[in-house]
Amino acid sequence: MPVDPMIVAMLAQAPEWPGVRAMDLATLRQSVRDSSILLPAAEDTPIARVEDRSIADGLRTRIYWPAGDGPHPVTLYMHGGGYVVGDLDTQDMIARALCHWGQTLLVSLDYRLAPEHKFPAAPNDVWNALNWLAVHAAELGGDPARLAVAGDSAGGNLACAAALRARDAGLSLRAQVNLYGSCNYPSEDRPSAREFANGPILKADDVAWFWEQYLEDPAQANNPQASPYRAASHEGLAPAFIGTAECDPSRDDAEAYAETLRQAGVDVVAKRYAGMVHGFASWVAFLPGAREVLQDAGTFLRNRFTL
Repeated sequence: MPVDPMIVAMLAQAPEWPGVRAMDLATLRQSVRDSSILLPAAEDTPIARVEDRSIADGLRTRIYWPAGDGPHPVTLYMHGGGYVVGDLDTQDMIARALCHWGQTLLVSLDYRLAPEHKFPAAPNDVWNALNWLAVHAAELGGDPARLAVAGDSAGGNLACAAALRARDAGLSLRAQVNLYGSCNYPSEDRPSAREFANGPILKADDVAWFWEQYLEDPAQANNPQASPYRAASHEGLAPAFIGTAECDPSRDDAEAYAETLRQAGVDVVAKRYAGMVHGFASWVAFLPGAREVLQDAGTFLRNRFTL
């Protein structure tokens, strides 16, 4: 298995991951939170200001302002966690990196989680937040004419779903960023799903369990807001950055989505990061591959905002 040696060493010091089915929900959420908030942000990603604020009739967000004078371009960011775990703290290091390297005002969204709030609660929260920003971005020092969406893992799926909805509603986006989000219900027989069925980090059964919590009915997997890959058309979507991890069961689904976008005429930057595993961007403070993907995503955003 071609896992980066630094990751191999890190995993060797950690207790064996039992899989999400072996844990009750409260323990799973607390375990993910405890391990995530210990991860530092990269020292060279300074932020001018951070503020927690409710928007759009009660949606909790954390807003990050980059250095420099506004109005700044605005990116709505969704954290990962299988639609079940995660919050404004668990991927704070990713949000800071994208804010700094993308030179964008970044709004991190605390969307509703399953199983308490099944699909389509999360994509509806994202859509409500995006529409609020389209109207109120200037109040934050942002530029409503330069909007983007971004996310990691499940948050990447939500970002891509929002890009579909924005296109259909005539809401212009400059970019969409998806870090290792599959964009598809795991029903395809993909080589990466077989090769990395037992991890590391994310197991195929973990993926299945998260989707079981998220969907009320498996038939909802065909809804493009759950599986953007299954949309009838991908033409006219915002330019996309899709970063995948080599050692990730969801890798091939995400890369198939990138190719689907290309075939539809969408501008796509897609890159596979050698030796990386699912969730690797959270290690931006010390893992070179994590720095690389977030710097690449930040550069992509910055370039799209200046066109």
